[in-house]
Amino acid sequence: MAGRLLISQFALLTGLSPKTLRHYDDIDLLKPEWIDETSGYRQYGVAQVSLGIHIRHWRQLGLPVPEIKRLLQSPDHGAQVLSQHERRLRTEIAEREGALRNLRALLKENVMDYRLEHLPAQQVLSIRETLQPPHYEVIPQALQELMAYKKAQGYEVSAPSFFIRHAGGDGETGVVEVCLPVSGDVHPSGRIEVKNVQSQPAFIGRFVGPYEKTGAAYSGVAEEALRRGLRLTGSTAEIYVKSVPQTPDPNAYETDIAFFLEPNELAEG
Repeated sequence: MAGRLLISQFALLTGLSPKTLRHYDDIDLLKPEWIDETSGYRQYGVAQVSLGIHIRHWRQLGLPVPEIKRLLQSPDHGAQVLSQHERRLRTEIAEREGALRNLRALLKENVMDYRLEHLPAQQVLSIRETLQPPHYEVIPQALQELMAYKKAQGYEVSAPSFFIRHAGGDGETGVVEVCLPVSGDVHPSGRIEVKNVQSQPAFIGRFVGPYEKTGAAYSGVAEEALRRGLRLTGSTAEIYVKSVPQTPDPNAYETDIAFFLEPNELAEG
């Protein structure tokens, strides 16, 4: 009959598949104007084409079916419905962008270079500090003090500086030893001690990037160590392999994150 469209014809004109049209009929979103009593074929009116196209566009925008029904039932509230959906999309976009940033950070952590090795025994100038997060500034301050003393005494640096955070402590509070490896005949001064750090087995991951982002790398190294079945002591070290003056770019800093292992762990692994 004139003005009537079979579902295949209606699907072609609206861009909605026959399967989708049957679903929209079942949920009372877009019902055909006629259903043939004999064959059960759905037939749509030509005037419904515009409505079908609008529904397709709204669904492509991610508008939920209940919101489309509300829009159709109360056209005067159309602007309100669409504005609410815009706010919802902006929130979803912000959440997905945050998830994407976290994913990129995770991927960067996962490609860290991991290794098992004995950290070498070495003579160091050392300052002990109590670490009370978020007050991490005690570490660079102690390192600056060590560097100034080394320069004043003319001592030779033999390896990259580092700090050891010892297991134990109350919550996040703990004792750290900030160390500057030096060679030759050196002497203590005030709170600056001279120590011989013993060789210890460690699982290490190298992080490339600014110091303020090393915190996230710790969990990646720990998870990888536990995945390998290694036994950790709870003590860690942060070794400044490449920083100033080797490079002025914080994104090019290289820091080894080391988790100390039980004494026989490296031999067993």
